[in-house]
Amino acid sequence: MANIKISEKSDGDKTVMQVAGEIDAKTAPELKVKLELAIGNGAIKIVLDFSSLTYISSAGIGVLNSIQKFLKDKSGEIILCGLSKEVKDTMDLMYFTKKVKVFANLEGALASL
Repeated sequence: MANIKISEKSDGDKTVMQVAGEIDAKTAPELKVKLELAIGNGAIKIVLDFSSLTYISSAGIGVLNSIQKFLKDKSGEIILCGLSKEVKDTMDLMYFTKKVKVFANLEGALASL
């Protein structure tokens, strides 16, 4: 059974979300709600720390894609960091890593803001 754990820290228009577990068709809606809430609270630059994420499905990438498009219209962006090889391979296959900045670690992602 897929589980997801999302913790969040906000600082003005910047939000860091640490996502642990798996993002699939069952857990993707929870991620979408969290992202929409952060945007509703004023976040336009969202760093997603996936260092504890073990799996992402096309449903999860679909959520990220729609949020990325929405943020782009507001001059914002999603930034990813800490991707495991499996997660990065899935995102590469769906060309998502071509649409967003990807960093090896959280420090690098934060430095880019």
